[in-house]
Amino acid sequence: MALLYPWATKEYLLWEISIGQIIMYHNIGIEMKYPDASKPSDPDSLATKSPADLRKYRDDLKRMRIIDEEAKQKEASDKLKAEKYGPRYGDV
Repeated sequence: MALLYPWATKEYLLWEISIGQIIMYHNIGIEMKYPDASKPSDPDSLATKSPADLRKYRDDLKRMRIIDEEAKQKEASDKLKAEKYGPRYGDV
């Protein structure tokens, strides 16, 4: 349970929550972690898309330069950090 919910320690589950609540949280957490593609709750969800659709979506984002801008921002941030703190271990 602690992998699904960080607050769900053994002691908390034992002393504070009923068995019904534990089962409910477990079922909800498993549904969120592994969504069922056969019954889509949101037809526009990426979990329901095929690999070809996901590739097309990624290519569309690249064409709109959304992904490229994020990469450029990260690169600029890394340069500033390298100037301030020195190069990373693998960059030397």
